[in-house]
Amino acid sequence: MGSGKQVSRSAHIGDAGIALIHQRVSAMDHVWHERTVDAGIDGTIELRDPATGEVSNCHLQVQSKASDNDFPGETADRFHYDCDERDLDYWMKSSMPVLLVCSHPKRGEAWWAHIQSYFADPARRASGRVDFNKITMSLEGDVSDRLFAVADPHGRAHTPVADLRDETLESNLLPVTMPDVFWAYDGAVTLPRKVYDLQRESSLDIRDDFTLFGGRLLTWSPVEDTALAGAVNGDPTIEATGELLDGSPDSERILVRLLNNAFRQDLRDDCAFHGKRHMLYFRATDDLTPRSWNTSGTHWRSVFKPHAKKTNPSQVSYYKHAGLKWQFLNLDDEWFCALTPDYYYSIDGYRESRFTAQYLSGIKRLERNPAVLGETRMWAAILAGREGGHDSLFSQNERILDFGKLVTFDTDRGIDEAKWKRAAEASGPADPLADGELAETA
Repeated sequence: MGSGKQVSRSAHIGDAGIALIHQRVSAMDHVWHERTVDAGIDGTIELRDPATGEVSNCHLQVQSKASDNDFPGETADRFHYDCDERDLDYWMKSSMPVLLVCSHPKRGEAWWAHIQSYFADPARRASGRVDFNKITMSLEGDVSDRLFAVADPHGRAHTPVADLRDETLESNLLPVTMPDVFWAYDGAVTLPRKVYDLQRESSLDIRDDFTLFGGRLLTWSPVEDTALAGAVNGDPTIEATGELLDGSPDSERILVRLLNNAFRQDLRDDCAFHGKRHMLYFRATDDLTPRSWNTSGTHWRSVFKPHAKKTNPSQVSYYKHAGLKWQFLNLDDEWFCALTPDYYYSIDGYRESRFTAQYLSGIKRLERNPAVLGETRMWAAILAGREGGHDSLFSQNERILDFGKLVTFDTDRGIDEAKWKRAAEASGPADPLADGELAETA
């Protein structure tokens, strides 16, 4: 029996690897050009503008290394590839960026590395070895922003471009309605701390909803029979809030101070104030047990929670408190409150952890848009007075300020969130305790 022309198994695997690259590149709406003669480069990627579809004249050279067997040192999350010295010399001399793509075509898995930037480190260049992280170096999904960053010869940063599509954007702005009038008294003292000292001497509930200006104490309601009574002299004048909207910088600053202090007053029963960070945060429960807020009927968000030590789960490492920074803004003669969710970390429910900066850095790398939006919506619900806590949090309070719903905007452009996720994953672990336990001392 005669033998026909045959294709070797290695050639078939190689073709399958190139076909997989072609598939992934086409799925990102870019153009794959395969080379018929392989002299260390299997093809090029020509990038297209994601907004217009036009080719960008940005090119990347690609060398494919495909295998049905495991690569050296391969585990569930990593492997390495040892480059041939001649190939590496050839790639490094290229005036165009070169990508090394290692793949398992049968499994539909591929990973990539930018050769010139990876081997810019002399130690790596001497070893000739590329260490692949399967999560951050995966050629899967849309990694266009990272490919553009590699292909741009001027080193400009590229971010995902807005696509043409209708989208409703939910902002962090809450419309705010304030009282029509405020009370103005002659002040008995001239410093805010003196006002608080006099309030503490009264044994009545302390009020935050005041400010001092020009020898007067301004507040949103009468001081009679309250802790503020000892901080004023004589009878008040009742003035229209509109008088503080005369356009002068001093008047608007006074109004913003009154709004800030009214905000603190409205949430005082359940939230403490952090002066240095200008932030409110949930107080600890009496027994230091977790506390949650219902944001949408069945979805509960934690507002106070102990976190156990990794080395000893029976002990608490720190307590995490939901927090909020805010700013009152006058936009085209309408007042809004801009909400910025934040966190407070304590060692015992009260005293701030000395590792707060590390914890904050970790969680801000970890959180994505949906998490931040969820926290923003939670605070919007709290400020609007909607019940949601296990103990009807805030529902019985008489409020000074009234808030509407989060402002939304309609737009004909939108960003694909998946394009942002890959770059965030590439930054590595977000857990601030990933490299060991942080030891608190009392």
